Amino acid sequence: MKHLKLLDTAAAKAAGFRPLTIGYQLPQERSMLDNVLADMRRGNINHCLVESNGSVSVWRGGIATASVPSRPCLQKNKPSRTAQRSVPTTRKGKRS
Repeated sequence: MKHLKLLDTAAAKAAGFRPLTIGYQLPQERSMLDNVLADMRRGNINHCLVESNGSVSVWRGGIATASVPSRPCLQKNKPSRTAQRSVPTTRKGKRS
């Protein structure tokens, strides 16, 4: 667990983190904690460890929504469903 921030609950909330896991009892559940931390590193997810009541839990940082591109071009030319339903369609040779 090198280079990890160990915070208390109040400091983690103030820093914008939120709980991701329940508390792990160390050293018995160390391998499970290591697996979660490895996943967080692989996903490049901002995280910290929070110590409370004798256990350690993983908290993650907020999701950055600024990097998610909006797609106004998909909505611009798309007709609404009500407009699609209101147009009657008839085909040649078929009775309506």
